Amino acid sequence: MRAVLALILLAGVVSPAAAQIDGHVSVMFDGLPDVDPADGFQAVGELRTRVFAERRDQFGEHLRLNLAGYVDGLLADRQVLGRTGVARAAIVRPADLYVEFVASRFDLRAGASRLVWGRLDEFQPTDVVNPIDLTRFILEGRGEARLPVAMVRGRLFLPRSSTIEAVIVPAFRASRFDQLDEDSSPFNLVNDAGRFDRSREEPALGRDSIQGGVRLTSTAGRVAWGMSGYRGLRTFPIVTFTPTLLGLPAVVETFPRFTMIGGDFETVHGPWGVRGEIAVFPDDELQSTRTGRGVAGSSIEGGVGADRRAGNYRIAANVLWSWRRVDTSTPLGRSFEDDDELARSDLSIVVAADRSFARETRTIRLLTVYDPGDATMFSRLIAAVSARDNVWIEGSAGLFAGSALDTIGRLTRRDFAYLRLKVFF
Repeated sequence: MRAVLALILLAGVVSPAAAQIDGHVSVMFDGLPDVDPADGFQAVGELRTRVFAERRDQFGEHLRLNLAGYVDGLLADRQVLGRTGVARAAIVRPADLYVEFVASRFDLRAGASRLVWGRLDEFQPTDVVNPIDLTRFILEGRGEARLPVAMVRGRLFLPRSSTIEAVIVPAFRASRFDQLDEDSSPFNLVNDAGRFDRSREEPALGRDSIQGGVRLTSTAGRVAWGMSGYRGLRTFPIVTFTPTLLGLPAVVETFPRFTMIGGDFETVHGPWGVRGEIAVFPDDELQSTRTGRGVAGSSIEGGVGADRRAGNYRIAANVLWSWRRVDTSTPLGRSFEDDDELARSDLSIVVAADRSFARETRTIRLLTVYDPGDATMFSRLIAAVSARDNVWIEGSAGLFAGSALDTIGRLTRRDFAYLRLKVFF
């Protein structure tokens, strides 16, 4: 990171050939109408604000600088979730903050950045480099939810549209259930374990926190394809219950390593685009919610999808499949061999659609995820209207149905609606 700071300081004393500054201010009112099974009206109400700014500079032909960050604020009534009084929080965070050297045959980026791997809609099995903010993922989508991490990323451009990409992530950053007052957030799944003493064991900076991987992309005829490998750390915690001296359980959150080997493809057939993606995790840790511990195992996640664009609308459908098994080479693993929470396969259907109207001053976006095996569903509709130049009014509603041990099933009673004013500058 010292090298990154030195390059940024060097860039700051050179006159940029081109500069662009943009950003936005947003105010969001959101509510969850009934998050508690108790009788009566058990609602959560929140006011979320964000100020985002980004500046992009070009120094000569080869050097680029991207400086972006945001300030978020929260004022919320979360008393039904065990919070006494009003929840208040404010954070200042960097977004894409990096320097990039670009040449005809390669480029090199260093700093805080987001890196997108995978081709499917919203649920991308090989997209493992960046952690996410689960609340923003639910409310707005994966693109808004990715959190930047410190990285060095290099790409080598080869003939025939082939690219080799390598990335090193020196410092660990965990995913968040909510960046704003996470302990009382209605989307904090760790709270399902109850109100226990908690401790978190994040990997220390150094050898324990280094992650990295390689991705190769190319084309063959009309098919674009990619292969990737990554050795990283789980960004959502594995929760383990441990006894204390008083005999009461405590919760320990850990972030074990995993290995991912993936592949993806994309092609066009007439008006349809066809995509596929698979990620194999031969070395993984599986969460057992029933026993409150992690169990060594392996998993596979994959899917295929098709989409069609015509004029101002796009519709896409994805079928996702996952498979998990425990490692039975140890006595602990053999005790979970028949556990239907850890040794199972799942099928999910994802439908996404968006449409713009009136010269793109009206937009509608729909996302629906359905798991027929667990009979769980999540559906979100976002509608936005441009009130005037650079001013948008946006409304959204989300519905969870069913109850199960998967992520969607554990978010039951977290239905929501929000209204947001967004001003661009």
